[in-house]
Amino acid sequence: MTAPLFTLEAFESSRNESINAVFMDFNNAVEQHSDALNALFAFYEGYDNDYYYPRLKQYCNLSSIVPIRCKGKEKVIGVYKLIVNKIEYSKYHKGFFVDKDFDLNLDPVLSNLYVTSGYSIENYYLTDACMENFLIQNLYFYSGSSLLVSIMNDYRSMRQKYFDAILLFNAWYCAIKRKYVNITGICLDECMPKKYIDYDFSSKDVICCYDRDKIEKQFDSLHQYIVTDGDIRDAEIYIRSDMLKRLRGKYVFDFMFRYIDYILSEIKTDKSGKYKKHKRDLCVQKNNMMSILSSYADTEQRLIDYIVSISQ
Repeated sequence: MTAPLFTLEAFESSRNESINAVFMDFNNAVEQHSDALNALFAFYEGYDNDYYYPRLKQYCNLSSIVPIRCKGKEKVIGVYKLIVNKIEYSKYHKGFFVDKDFDLNLDPVLSNLYVTSGYSIENYYLTDACMENFLIQNLYFYSGSSLLVSIMNDYRSMRQKYFDAILLFNAWYCAIKRKYVNITGICLDECMPKKYIDYDFSSKDVICCYDRDKIEKQFDSLHQYIVTDGDIRDAEIYIRSDMLKRLRGKYVFDFMFRYIDYILSEIKTDKSGKYKKHKRDLCVQKNNMMSILSSYADTEQRLIDYIVSISQ
């Protein structure tokens, strides 16, 4: 067993107890690991292991991967800053993974972190290839078949309508985050605010049911964070340049879940025989979808290069 790296007392000078807690998780993982020098300690914001682990396993040449959940981007960065220049930790392989979110940039000192080029890892699931491979591998659709082509055309069409419908809210939030950086008084859910979006899967439509006035009335706790029409317009331009990657990840992931749930429901209730060959007892929930679709999601070359570099 490896000797402990440190004790909690060694970090009493730190004002952030939650970062201390992450340090202790790291310390305990090192202490309990039989071959810590040949392991990769992966620091995540949250439950990101479903996406990263298969990629770490494929491109990392170390014997094991040890996930450490930090419960937030700030804590990943905080832990990184505390140990990056400490020689006693340099012998251990460490990877730090954070989402870009709506940040304009990150401190140059954080160059050894992996930062997604999209908003978050959820955005790497929204590609055509991910959805198509899911349908082929899990529901036995045939590549190029008219049924699969039809489903994918509907998916692309509804996805774009959804993107257009959520753009204003994303741009408003992006404008505030970029203008004020650290804001308080808001905690966004995994899906768009209630009654902002109306889904009509039967007619393949997504309807926007809000405007800026409705946003500002609902989120009046943010009245001190003033953004102009120009601020929002600039944010819209930024997001529109790559909506697949730059819209808030949990929102786009929520749409993908809803579309898959709709397809599974259509297959289950089909009486025409159209989906006879695709009926499966497959349960896709929000809490397991990232795992089920992980192998189909996009992988940036930047991520591959980063994994290789931290495992050397």
